[in-house]
Amino acid sequence: MKKILKIFKKIVIGFVILIVVVMIGGFIAIKVVVTKDFVATKIEQNINGRVEIGDISVPIWAAFSGVTVDNFKIGYRDAEVTKPMKERAPLKNEVIGFKKFNFQVALGALITSFGKKLELKSLLFTEPKAHIVLGKNGGNNLKPLLMKPLTKEEAANAKLKSAEEKAAAAKKAAEAKAKGPDKPFDIREYPTQIKMGKIGIEGGYFTVAVESLGQTLVVSGANIFARDILIDPKDLEHKNHVGLTAQFNLELKESKGGGVKSFKIIFDTQGGLTPIDPKTGGPAQAVTLRTGLRKGSYVTGLSIFNKLKDKTEMLNRAGIQLGFLADTQTLAKDAMTTINYAGGVVTVVEPPALITNDFEFRLSKGDYINVKNLDHHFRGDFSLASKHTKEIEATLDKNIATAVNPAVDKVPAGTVRDQIKLSLAPDKVRSEILAPAMKNGLVTLGVDSSATISSPNVRVVAPQFPSLNDLIDAKIKSAGGDIGNLISGQADALKNEGKAKIDAAKKQAEDAAKKQASDAIQKNLPSIPGF
Repeated sequence: MKKILKIFKKIVIGFVILIVVVMIGGFIAIKVVVTKDFVATKIEQNINGRVEIGDISVPIWAAFSGVTVDNFKIGYRDAEVTKPMKERAPLKNEVIGFKKFNFQVALGALITSFGKKLELKSLLFTEPKAHIVLGKNGGNNLKPLLMKPLTKEEAANAKLKSAEEKAAAAKKAAEAKAKGPDKPFDIREYPTQIKMGKIGIEGGYFTVAVESLGQTLVVSGANIFARDILIDPKDLEHKNHVGLTAQFNLELKESKGGGVKSFKIIFDTQGGLTPIDPKTGGPAQAVTLRTGLRKGSYVTGLSIFNKLKDKTEMLNRAGIQLGFLADTQTLAKDAMTTINYAGGVVTVVEPPALITNDFEFRLSKGDYINVKNLDHHFRGDFSLASKHTKEIEATLDKNIATAVNPAVDKVPAGTVRDQIKLSLAPDKVRSEILAPAMKNGLVTLGVDSSATISSPNVRVVAPQFPSLNDLIDAKIKSAGGDIGNLISGQADALKNEGKAKIDAAKKQAEDAAKKQASDAIQKNLPSIPGF
């Protein structure tokens, strides 16, 4: 037993010594090689720009904890690149950079598994920045900046080399065509298990200036991580997961193009996905995510709402106007949804509710938008806020009264006109018009929007409103029949009343005549003795 303990003790001591040797050896190797000048020079040899580095931190346990680079910047190339880093003037034309970068590998797991387990603990860019310009001719400011600079000899041979490369590329393409399609990627053929903690960026800020449109997109507060990654090629059914966090603000200050004037989207995704198809070992063809827009997101001048405001044919029939809808619509509540993404198309799986102070717009399952060309199809209930429902009711009441009152005024004053006016009361006619559109006390329209976002085809598909003029005409005609019945009834009543009066007068006359005759008779009767 003592021999076993001694052997075990020696193994433990040996393992500790190995760890210390690896740590110290890694520290010395990295510290000697990884300096600011070394890193900057190596990068500048391969790009047409200039690099500035604030600091490189290499702790003694660097082989395990990783290396940290602070205040890294890339700008346009200038004469300072010929000087050592400490003698250079500060970089003023930063295009790409980040406040901090940390790279950390679980070296122990890699060693003990003999290279079969790659565990990346952290690959994190803190507060990265980039200022991108998309030129009118389709180019951008990053490509020339990140290209390797040519020497004079390389520049002289550039044309010849370009021709040779084209010929070589054509030959390679022909050989590939003759050979047939390459074997598709299959991760199951690789033995290494991939396990990663957190990879991505935090606090990112990016601008994208689109010269052809004269507008600039701004991405701020970008926190985008792939986390808790575990992919085991030998067990894809159970170990095949990537956690995802994506949070950022996307802003367009002012647009000169069509479709929208400005917007701010507060985007939030918290979820995970299965990156590998377990059946093929290749990349998954589609992913499903829980995502959405946060309260405070807004859009100004969206074409869909503008076309709805300008009255579609169905709204025009009923005399309903939506001009009161604000040009800027801001989410009053979070709008979360479940989506499926495949082939550049985002499809709604669990519909969101877009709620603002003006309306609620609830999309439908299966609605989609193509992120490549912005082709879309949105369908849903568009419910106007209570204040706007009341405005529509008041406006319709006024329009109905304007059409009905002149017709009613032609009817002679009296009971008949009062009863007709009551039957054609604006609130009664309006209630009949809006009845098919009322849901939970709100005017609700079935809206369908298709084609491109910049020039959508917007229709009100439900309810089917009657023509306001036709409805009023029908009401007046219907009331006209009532007028005849009312007048006929009154004539019959007057006729009966007159007959009764005549009969009473006749009876009264007859009674008076009878009395007069009786009195005359009694007066002229002779006196009879004894009576």
